Amino acid sequence: MTPSTQAVPAGHRELMRPYGVGCFDEFLWVFTNGAPNSNLDISENTRRLRSISGDEALPRLSHVLEEYQFSPHDLVQWGVTDNGDVPAWITTGSEDWPTVIIQAGQLAAVVSPASSTATVLHLLTGALRVPFFPSDFPSRRPDFSVDPYA
Repeated sequence: MTPSTQAVPAGHRELMRPYGVGCFDEFLWVFTNGAPNSNLDISENTRRLRSISGDEALPRLSHVLEEYQFSPHDLVQWGVTDNGDVPAWITTGSEDWPTVIIQAGQLAAVVSPASSTATVLHLLTGALRVPFFPSDFPSRRPDFSVDPYA
């Protein structure tokens, strides 16, 4: 059974408390449920992602998710990059859901076994490098910008 898009891990909710919805280092946007800006809402973006993944064959992504015995149309999208790359939860097991980062155009995907909160931290500290992210991300001093439309 696939968890509801309304299910958000406690760690992600904790990340939203001090930061809210917005953008890390002018590149990585982080969503929440019920965001005033529907472009930053987990449920709305997950609906769109599932619509796309349900309509198209995604062989590369399907191959990456085989290890989890998981289907691309069951992912829950929790963010986006300025390049259109999609971080999404692989909603299996406990609430410490791993993250898959899907390159725009679905040319590649990287799995982070960590939660969304740890994935963001690892990206910003350089502990996690994503080959299709720009070489200047993260910057030396990553910052956070609150959604200007909230």
